[in-house]
Amino acid sequence: ALPPLSEQARDGINGVLKGFGWAANPSDVTGFANSDSFPEIMEHMANEPDVGTLVVASAGADSQAEQVIAQRDRSDKGLAFLWTGSRGATDGLAKLKSAQIPTFYVPNRLAGALSSYLSYHAWRDRRLAAGFPTTTTIAPVQQAALNRAKQIGRLTLSEHESKQLVAAWGVEVTKEALASSVDEAIAATKEIGYPVALKIDSPDLLHKTEAGAVKLGINSDDGVIAAYDSLMSTAQGLPGVIAGGGAAINGVLVQEMVAGAVETIVGVSYDAQLGPVLLFGTGGVMVEVYRDVAFRLCPIDVMEAREMIDEVKGSRLLKGFRGSPPADVDALAHTLANVSQLAVNLEGTLEELDINPLMVLPEGRGVKAADALVVFTG
Repeated sequence: ALPPLSEQARDGINGVLKGFGWAANPSDVTGFANSDSFPEIMEHMANEPDVGTLVVASAGADSQAEQVIAQRDRSDKGLAFLWTGSRGATDGLAKLKSAQIPTFYVPNRLAGALSSYLSYHAWRDRRLAAGFPTTTTIAPVQQAALNRAKQIGRLTLSEHESKQLVAAWGVEVTKEALASSVDEAIAATKEIGYPVALKIDSPDLLHKTEAGAVKLGINSDDGVIAAYDSLMSTAQGLPGVIAGGGAAINGVLVQEMVAGAVETIVGVSYDAQLGPVLLFGTGGVMVEVYRDVAFRLCPIDVMEAREMIDEVKGSRLLKGFRGSPPADVDALAHTLANVSQLAVNLEGTLEELDINPLMVLPEGRGVKAADALVVFTG
């Protein structure tokens, strides 16, 4: 933002320019940039209460560079230089660099640097006031869930197994039950209520929809029977099943349908230097198309989770879009913070985690993980 100059500053600069130039912000000072009056002009602008940084755009000689250096030394305001001359120039430019005046050659790099500098200090001020997130100790219920998952004996968990693990860290999951027969599937729907979704539960099916392993919006017992038979037939055709190896089938997962929600994605990965990294973005199948995501190092708190949400362009959908109600951003922020704690607690054990989609329900109704994938380290 370029704040307008006060009347006092305009009058002071105009007193120097005397009609040759423009006393504004930015200020065109014409030939006075290379005069003994230039320090007075800089002083008028830098003394403005709403000005935090003074930028000089010029290609001046050594005398101007010395004036700019002196202005930097006598003021507590920031100062940067946009060099408009040749990069091979020796007059002025060498003096600015030697005095460690931040010097840029194109406006967008200057603007980007100032923006990053301001953002850093805004973040730092917030953190000094609110403190930094701390890592929580793994709770007994979480340790028990981890032990059960490890006892399965596979590096990759199925959807149902993955959800049982993340639920221990406060991630709300869909109501669901694993069925190994049609009768069990129908019994599960009585507990869950129609409509339901049926899925093949397998650690080897990373893309169930593409494999034809998902049936949605089932509203009757007959529909459950038909969907169950169809899925089991599909399972027999999956690679390795007929030969007795390859894809492992745990059964059919009967799951509640979640409607009226915004689809998001939450993920965890590990960087060799930075450690656990949290991903949040627009969910569903479109995440691979738009890559509308934000990243944070773990752990994060709810405040940082909200900032992370706001970075994603698709977050507009969470605030109510074209008549839809606002989504439960508060529950989403708490879930992101919980997943970041999981990432820290399981560092060295967990290789990656994907929750996609994490369904964000209307305000006050929370979130639900509709699918999840956990992969342990080898």
